[in-house]
Amino acid sequence: MTEPFKWDWVVKATLWTSAILFMANFFVLEEGGQWHEWAGYLILISVIVRLIWGMLTASPARLSHVAPNPAKAVRHLMDVYLFRQDKHNGHNLAGAIMVWVLWSLLIATASSGWGMETDDFWGSDWLEEVHETLANLTMVAVAIHVAAVILMTKLTRKAYLRSMLP
Repeated sequence: MTEPFKWDWVVKATLWTSAILFMANFFVLEEGGQWHEWAGYLILISVIVRLIWGMLTASPARLSHVAPNPAKAVRHLMDVYLFRQDKHNGHNLAGAIMVWVLWSLLIATASSGWGMETDDFWGSDWLEEVHETLANLTMVAVAIHVAAVILMTKLTRKAYLRSMLP
């Protein structure tokens, strides 16, 4: 496999913080419990830090480098399939769409969870349903993201996961 691109420490820290806390909230922590709430707040803070970093940095983590473009993403995926290579440093065009989907879902999930704790929505069944649906959609997006990383690694022989490891 070729030598992978390495993400900076802010990107790695915010990704792994969000990933570990989301998985803990989804599979381990008691729904509505204090630890669940705090994990949700920390996920929200982590995504916000990543977005702020994306506005400040000049690296491939810059938000303008991950602007979603579905038409270009489809062409990119077709090229990857045909030529078995991905020459992007950082997120490729399809990955850019996925990170925006993940960030949006994490923000929406955390925000709906926070909303359930406010006086205006305390005990609101519909908001709880929205929160659970968003969490489930986030898990589906995570599964697609992980599967795409594995598939892209096999197709291109590029070690994507190594770029996110310390």
